[in-house]
Amino acid sequence: MTSISPLSNWNSAPSRASATTSNRPEAPAPASTPSAIVALSPESVNDGKPAAFVKAPMVWESTTRDKVSEAMTKSFSSYAFGGRFSGLGAAMLGQAKLGNYNFSQAMRQPPPSTTPNIYGASGIAPGSLHGNGEDRVSLSITTKSGVEVKLSLDSQGDGLAVNMTTSGDLSDAEASALGELAKGFQEAIDGMGQSTPKIKLEGLMQFDQQVLESVKLHAEVKVRGEPESVQTLDFQADGAQRKVSFSGLAGSVDLKVDASQLNTLGSKERQAKALDSYMKQFDQAASRGHGDAGLVSMLKDSFTALHSNAAAPQVATDSPATGKWRLAAEDKSILTGLADFSASVSQTVKFSNPMRSAERDGFNYEVSQKTEQAGASQDERSIRQQQQSKLSASFHETLVPGVPLRLLDNTESQNYTYHQIEDTASSDAQVAYKDGKMVKASLRQEGNQSERVMKYFLGKLESDKTTPGNYSVLRDLLPVLGPYKTDELGMTPEKKAEQRQQAMLTLSDDVLLQSYAGMTISTWRADVLPAESGAATA
Repeated sequence: MTSISPLSNWNSAPSRASATTSNRPEAPAPASTPSAIVALSPESVNDGKPAAFVKAPMVWESTTRDKVSEAMTKSFSSYAFGGRFSGLGAAMLGQAKLGNYNFSQAMRQPPPSTTPNIYGASGIAPGSLHGNGEDRVSLSITTKSGVEVKLSLDSQGDGLAVNMTTSGDLSDAEASALGELAKGFQEAIDGMGQSTPKIKLEGLMQFDQQVLESVKLHAEVKVRGEPESVQTLDFQADGAQRKVSFSGLAGSVDLKVDASQLNTLGSKERQAKALDSYMKQFDQAASRGHGDAGLVSMLKDSFTALHSNAAAPQVATDSPATGKWRLAAEDKSILTGLADFSASVSQTVKFSNPMRSAERDGFNYEVSQKTEQAGASQDERSIRQQQQSKLSASFHETLVPGVPLRLLDNTESQNYTYHQIEDTASSDAQVAYKDGKMVKASLRQEGNQSERVMKYFLGKLESDKTTPGNYSVLRDLLPVLGPYKTDELGMTPEKKAEQRQQAMLTLSDDVLLQSYAGMTISTWRADVLPAESGAATA
């Protein structure tokens, strides 16, 4: 082994070496010496300091260069989830539209080294990233013909991988339908990549239901913070159901929509009005219960998305394939126009008061709709639609508006109010027919609210007050929807039809769930049935 002493005045940086004249006289070259392999440490040749690291060349799984590879190169420099997958989802489905729907690509950045070693770098297998990323997204699409298309994206600190496979050949129409989802797929990815994640599924929900059978999405993101956590999103849509599930550090959102009973759906205008009503109720619940704004926004976005791209059958038949009975206009006037659903938001519980561990900050909200169609025949049918909502929330508030609340383990900080809220609301609409004639039509709406407020000053309970609120209304709808009305005597058929149409339009607004009392009850007092009048309160 040959040893070499450090050369204190030698600099390994070539640019500086070429610009500096050495003061040492050149030593004569040896006449002839045998070859020797010498190992030099970086410190031994740079005054004890490490030499500059050299960035190793990127290692690729495949030498093929296409739009997907170009997008990977552009996005790799970003360490954030959203940046790493920027444009990749759209590029992959864009390739499918061009007929390239079976490919795999991965790239990996070897660690920097003081001595470039392309042989060592090539030993790092980029393909091992597939399915093993810290951040990952997968999309599965099944066509009406039964072909399954799978896409996956994986990312971790030193690499990026994408993959797309099909279980069979795609027709031109199927390949085109996949390509049309490129923008929607990318929007879903970008939504999860934001610092405050968002559920963006509107684009994916516009899939061509004549060509594609189902769409499934899974996204898993590692949140790099204190503490580290993982947030996940699952989405599925097909002819029978539509589902969204989100879980993260802030809490969870779950939503299911029944897409099988299309005969209960209303017009686009009717659906839009019902959606707007529910958006307002979600905002009211969030405001009253101090719900997390990000979670409630996810509920609103997913609720709107999952109720999109759904239309009632245009041709009425005696035996519809999309529901049990053919529904008349009078039947649909008691329905919201939306598909049945169940939705919930659950906020992660926090214990913000170290002096009172029983007090917690939380927000739980549930809302649902269920429609039943029964009867032995079309002429003996009955329809019932129930809507329900429930809010359970608790939170702390400062006694001094504008001054942030900071609860510590001492009595001087214990100046606050602690709120506990329990609210419920329901709506129950029914119609029934006998021998083809309407014999029953009713609408019941109820609501109960309770807010308990405990006030503390310097750690002592000063007051404990509970404020209740409730209402219950039953409305007989036969005078509005029934076949015979005394006030129609002497009216022309056209005038009768116009009056009935207007009554049904008004009713369609009234049947929407009202989460809080006092919103529409005053207009119903004259309609309360005598047998129920004792139970009705404003």
